Amino acid sequence: MLEELRKFGLDRHDFPTLLGNASTLLRILTLNIDSRNTKRISFIFYVLMLVSLFCYFYAYIISVIWFIFFREVDKGMLKKSLAFSELVTSTVSVTNFSYMYWNKNKLKRIIDAYILCDSNVEPNSRMSRNIEVTLKSVKKRVFISWIFVVSLVAVHFIGRPLVVDRNSMKDYQLLLGLDPGVETPNFEISVFVITMTVPIILFAPVNIIVLLIVIAGYSEAYMLALSEELLCLWEDAETDYQMQPPIEESNHIISIDEFVKRRLDNIIKSHVQSIQMFQQVDDVFRNGNAIQFVLFSISVAACLMGGLQNTYAQIPFILLLVGMNCFTGQNLLDASCTFEAAVYLCNWEKFDRNNMKSVLLMLRSAQKNMKLSARGVAFLTYASLTYIFKSIYSMYTAFQ
Repeated sequence: MLEELRKFGLDRHDFPTLLGNASTLLRILTLNIDSRNTKRISFIFYVLMLVSLFCYFYAYIISVIWFIFFREVDKGMLKKSLAFSELVTSTVSVTNFSYMYWNKNKLKRIIDAYILCDSNVEPNSRMSRNIEVTLKSVKKRVFISWIFVVSLVAVHFIGRPLVVDRNSMKDYQLLLGLDPGVETPNFEISVFVITMTVPIILFAPVNIIVLLIVIAGYSEAYMLALSEELLCLWEDAETDYQMQPPIEESNHIISIDEFVKRRLDNIIKSHVQSIQMFQQVDDVFRNGNAIQFVLFSISVAACLMGGLQNTYAQIPFILLLVGMNCFTGQNLLDASCTFEAAVYLCNWEKFDRNNMKSVLLMLRSAQKNMKLSARGVAFLTYASLTYIFKSIYSMYTAFQ
């Protein structure tokens, strides 16, 4: 048990371990995306998810619809806007999880391809070491983001109502049949029901993004490592050429251009394989990203109508999910641009004509950068994140 927990530490950052960490987080939510793990998911987790789904429908579908359309409250428009915002945000989470569950077999095939790709990297080689350096940074991103979400959950769902003040339970969190919500046992039941929705509306989307960060992070690490291989291509070829045995000890002396061709062919093959694998990843996640963008925009607009002082928990959560996606997409784009620059700087002017043609073909391919997309609505980069911030501020000033 202790050894399994150590795998979540920052000192364990190889790709199989990172993938195993993401798989474990999703198995708790009854989603198995790693074909290496043939162990059956515990029955307890299925019960937990069923309870979480039941509480979600009761707290965020039935109760919110009742609150919006049938209950009279003071400042009704503002409070009902906040209730609608929470309904939309929770719907994003459940929809995204359902979409990933539906495509779990595709995810398994994609992950199998990434595992095979990683296994083909020679251990203790320069490329292997460069990949691990980037993966260490990727694990730090995952660790910090996940801890932030756990802290947000602890404060919002446990510490605020139970420790600070039970009156901090807002009117728009009132559940059908538990009115008034601050009296015992209505208050305790409400807190229990809302807390039990955490697996499906909070941990599900975050754990899915963790998986995306790990997969996209490996593509980023792989591209950066290939870039380094390109930059060292000519020097490596010269070294290999000079280390050949003398002519009397060998039947054939390989020319330096032949060394370049062999290494160049391997790099081109690896680059094409990396692009093809990530295209499959984007095909799976792009619909979910588009749903998040559209519904989160609606949720933020409704939330701001209820007043900025009531957005201290919801807005950070939304920005975290969108920000993690955009940060991951930007790093992937930067890695692609680094590879493109490396093609220019690989000393191609010293190659023979055939190798120059190969470099030209690779350059055309490298100019098609790998990007995370939201079904054509936007590409997930810093520019998209800046646009979201501007839109939120514009909506806030308009409602003010």
